[in-house]
Amino acid sequence: MDKLFKFNPYEALKSILEITSYHTGDEFIEHTAIEIKKLFQADLVYITKAIDFNPTTKVEIIYSTNEKIPKIIDLNGIPGKFVFDNKIIKIKEDVKYNFLDLLEEKFESFYGIPISDEKQNCIGHIAIYSKKIRDLPIELDDIALIYSRKIERELRRIALEKENTIIRKQLEELTITDTLTNLYNRRYFTKVCFNIFAQVKRDFIQATLAYIDIDDFKCINDKFGHEGGDFVLKHFSEILLDESRKGIDFIFRLGGEEFCIISINTPLNFASDYLKRIMETTSNKFSKTKFGAITLSIGLVEFSKDFDSCDEILSLADKKMYKAKKEGKNSLVK
Repeated sequence: MDKLFKFNPYEALKSILEITSYHTGDEFIEHTAIEIKKLFQADLVYITKAIDFNPTTKVEIIYSTNEKIPKIIDLNGIPGKFVFDNKIIKIKEDVKYNFLDLLEEKFESFYGIPISDEKQNCIGHIAIYSKKIRDLPIELDDIALIYSRKIERELRRIALEKENTIIRKQLEELTITDTLTNLYNRRYFTKVCFNIFAQVKRDFIQATLAYIDIDDFKCINDKFGHEGGDFVLKHFSEILLDESRKGIDFIFRLGGEEFCIISINTPLNFASDYLKRIMETTSNKFSKTKFGAITLSIGLVEFSKDFDSCDEILSLADKKMYKAKKEGKNSLVK
């Protein structure tokens, strides 16, 4: 026997206004689903967005009032499929579904509302299930479509915010990244070095700083031109990245052929072994190219509370690097 559905338009409109006023983003979607479940006296509500189009065969669950619902649903064989013809679908009883058995419950009726974009393309849907056999008054269609339009606008706003976040991150990366090598730049080095030195002073971490210079880089530029020089810089940067240890080594191009590596919680002798491995790898890999074996001069310094500033640490590493050059290049001074 059909359940008599009592519909209060005032409560419906009040609910829509409250959700719009107090909630945004994912919270808006969640509260909308919960309010729809309450308003439509439903047992299950979920909101989806289409994964594919023309035709839509799969949807992603944006929010469900039951966490057992799969994240991805195949529409084949279920009434939600017909909603993507951009139509409200009502099934009074004996609704078919291919995934709700997970809930170990029997649902009788289905009410599906399309979520359409500005071009009237169906991009998702609201699915409302009840355990009771029932008819819903046609007046609910207008309320359901208001919810649908609100959801579409919020989804658009969420997508725009995510896009803006990606753009902001990309712009931030441009401000801290060297454009030629994709390593961190000198500007970001100053910030990282300052932060690490502050942690060293508080005995939170240990750290080392390596100042690296590619030997005879001017000769490379003279012989192979600036394109050849750029190739060496980029290829060497790739070696540094390949050899780096995630969360331990921070690699910077300070300018020209000068690079810096700050290593966290790495004792001086371990840092020395790590840098010697980079020297050997660099020499071996470039020896197979027209540039021949490329060597490095490196100055290595351990962060210490005895220093007054990061500039002192960098200056000492720089001096040790030049000492390595004076001693014949292709060497490390610590």
